[in-house]
This record gives sequence, C-alpha cells and structure tokens, in this order.
Amino acid sequence: MMKKVLNRRSFFGLFLAAFSKLYLSQTFADGKPFRDRFQSYRQTFRIEPDKEEAERIVKNIINERELVSNLVKLEVPDIAEDGNVVPVTFSVRCSMKKNDFPRRVHVLGMENPFPEIAIYEFFPGEGKAEVSFRCRLRTSSVLVVIADMNDGRVGLEKKYVDVMLGACS
Repeated sequence: MMKKVLNRRSFFGLFLAAFSKLYLSQTFADGKPFRDRFQSYRQTFRIEPDKEEAERIVKNIINERELVSNLVKLEVPDIAEDGNVVPVTFSVRCSMKKNDFPRRVHVLGMENPFPEIAIYEFFPGEGKAEVSFRCRLRTSSVLVVIADMNDGRVGLEKKYVDVMLGACS
C-alpha cells in the first residue's frame, strides 16, 4: 500500500513557503525595504503647493455665503518648532442643539501640497464642538478653520503659524 506523499498539511506548507519567498523577494527588492523605495518615489514626483487651488477649495466650502464673525475659536501657537506635530485646538460657538451645530469643520494648511488637513463632522447632542489634534505643516503658512453650520451659516478663522522645521516634503 502506498502512502500519500502530498497531504493537505504539506500542500499548504509548500504553498506558504513559496508565497513567502516571492513576497520577501518583492518587498526587499535591491536590498531596499518598501519604505525606502516609496520615499524615493515621493521625491521623484514631489508636489508643490498651489495657492490658487487652496483658494478655490476655500471658495467652494464658503459657496458665496456671508461669513459670521466670532463663530470659530482657533488656538494654535505662533511658532511651531516642528512642522510634523503642530498642536491645533478649535471650538465652534454653538449650543449643539437641534439646528445649532456644525455639520462639518474643515481644517486647511494653505501652503501644504494637499491643503485639506482634516474634515470633522458633528451631530446634535454630542456635547461640545471642540477638537484638539496635531497636524503637519510644510512650511510657515496660514492655518484656516471653516465651520459649516447646519442652519447655513459659515464661520472662518485663520492664523499664521511660523514653522521652524517643515514637514510634508
């Protein structure tokens, strides 16, 4: 009686070994890990900031509505030592009730290659419309926070941040 040479366990073992060999040879191509190859790719196709594109994004968010003053409170340092970790805190002055809450709050870095840093969505009854986070800024630039309220109002607050060591390059 002949013994089965290739059972299910040995088949999957061989398959896993072959797949691992192929995957590792692709991951460490030319002795460089994927991250290093990706970094060189990013530097080859570097994207420069486009001021007109950033202004177009702001105009599309505002959509010809009148700006309400003192709707957004923005706290960001005047000088950021590292552009990779710029602390930002914003709050929207509203009651967070049925019709008085921000639908979306947009955060934009006007000198970043991709200006839209974050979009936050809020819902009524969530407590306070306040967010603290850290973002990346490519260079010294204006940080813009736009609150799009549920009742159609729009609030805009901006502040210039002086970045010592830039990011997003």
